[in-house]
Amino acid sequence: MRRTALLTAAISFVLSCALAIFSAAKLVDHIERHTVRQLVTLLNGASESWATVRADGFQVIVGGLAENEATRFRTLQLISGNINEGRVYDRTRVSQPDGLQPPKFSLEILRNSERVSLIGLIPTSTGREYILAQVRNLHADTQITDMLEQADYPAPEGWKDAVDFGLSRLKQVPRSKISVTPKRVKVIAVSDTPKEQQSLQKSLAKNKPDILKLVLDISAPRPVITPFLFRLKVIDGQGTLEACSADTNFAGAKITRALYRVKLTGNIPCQVGLGVPTTEWGAAVILSIEAMKDIGSGTITLSDSDISLIASADVTQTTFDTAVAKLENALPKLFSLQAILTPKPLIDGQTGEIILPDFTVTKSPEGLIQMRGRLSDQLRKDTISAYAASLFGKDNIYNQTRIVENLPEGWTVRSMAGLEAMSHMRNGSVVVLPDTVIIKGKSAKKDISSIISRIFATRVGTNANYTVDVEFDENLVAILPEENFINPQDCEKQITAVLGASRIDFAPSSASIEQASLGVIDSIAEILAECPDAEFEVGGHTDSQGSEGTNAALSQGRADAVLSALLERRIRTSKMVSKGYGETSPIADNGTEEGRAKNRRIEFKLINKDTDDGQE
Repeated sequence: MRRTALLTAAISFVLSCALAIFSAAKLVDHIERHTVRQLVTLLNGASESWATVRADGFQVIVGGLAENEATRFRTLQLISGNINEGRVYDRTRVSQPDGLQPPKFSLEILRNSERVSLIGLIPTSTGREYILAQVRNLHADTQITDMLEQADYPAPEGWKDAVDFGLSRLKQVPRSKISVTPKRVKVIAVSDTPKEQQSLQKSLAKNKPDILKLVLDISAPRPVITPFLFRLKVIDGQGTLEACSADTNFAGAKITRALYRVKLTGNIPCQVGLGVPTTEWGAAVILSIEAMKDIGSGTITLSDSDISLIASADVTQTTFDTAVAKLENALPKLFSLQAILTPKPLIDGQTGEIILPDFTVTKSPEGLIQMRGRLSDQLRKDTISAYAASLFGKDNIYNQTRIVENLPEGWTVRSMAGLEAMSHMRNGSVVVLPDTVIIKGKSAKKDISSIISRIFATRVGTNANYTVDVEFDENLVAILPEENFINPQDCEKQITAVLGASRIDFAPSSASIEQASLGVIDSIAEILAECPDAEFEVGGHTDSQGSEGTNAALSQGRADAVLSALLERRIRTSKMVSKGYGETSPIADNGTEEGRAKNRRIEFKLINKDTDDGQE
């Protein structure tokens, strides 16, 4: 009996425990489902559905891939605000944790002839040595400044293609900046002429991978024109253009269209360049063309802001006054106009002939010069003879001039201008008359009319009255006399003299040339144009203030800037090199301000001097 009671009690206890366990499990399951439902509703309402929620008893496991760390933190805070933070088990991940995004890879290649600078951040997989090896192949003397940094991240798509393409184009652009980013290459370079610009653009774009975007910024520097000149001659309503300058292609096209008003003959396009005295230059030229249309016969010359209008003797006073008044009232304020109506010549009462003194110069194709006619005194005759000898050589001059008093004012100056014009011709004649100068002949220079017009504008002034009838003969180009060029040693001496008189100054701690020093650059460019085969080193020097490394970099940048400025003035710099010496070669005491100013300088030195004195 007792055993039966014990067995019954044991069975009852086991059944009670099982029932309790079953009830507890049901309760936990209910709690889990309720918690998950509550949190899912909460997350969906907050637009945070990226997170997953799973309950394990009283513990809540949160998973999923968050867009960023801020999103992940905000979601966990939302969950912790509704259940005990101790119950939350965080298994979320961030797609790209803040601060660990792949870096933006880029490569900047700066080339100045044999000097190349590499700047940027590249993937380690690209290999610094790979890039350096490609650059070293440019030239045996290539100097490389390596400022590359590397990051151990996978190379982005298109990066390798862009790097290889950019490096392959480096050989074609000796003065350039090539910017490389994934799938994109940008090339900034300078060409000598518009024709070379077009050829270079086609060459650079050849065999470009389809994945790459290529951006080209190839500029053809405009020449510096001084003075800005326009000269138009009209005879009986028909015009001949002898010189034309414009600051833009658009302005040149407008001037060309205006020239149809005077039935233009010949074709001298406007030379586009730098140096325009005012943005209203084009408007002044067009107004001047209109004035010549109204006058019908004469010459008008614009030299920078000075305008000279010389009407022919057959123009009536009324026509002249009306046209000049209209032009004066319409011209922009900067321009000054001087207008002359040529007087009718006086006739000798005894013979009925017009008496005109003259000075005549002829040049044979062999270069022999004959001078005949009249000069006012012995001093001026000697001056003319010496000037002719300097242009053509003493042994080539045959002087048969005679001295006559009371010649017109400016006779000698116009005679010298005529001789200078003759120096640009292969053969021809120059006749100086009281009211005009007549130039005829042949030349190997396409822009001979512009050259002669510039000579007279500079020497005689805008009031000069002259006629140019010089023909360009392309067959003469191959036999231009070499004596037009000066030897490299004289070229070096002239540049040294220019720099001795006027320095090239830069903005403080900068490689930017000061505006006031651009005239010095212009003078050096004119000298270099006369010795195109000379090889020069452009050296940059600083004082001792600042660190040695900073001074070295600054002096190199300034030497490079001078080369760039010469290139903009259409000077070929392929035979020139730039070198920064920093503070290593002082010529004065760095302890004084005056000495430091002398040490901050640019020098031009011949490379491989070929002299008779044994210098190397």
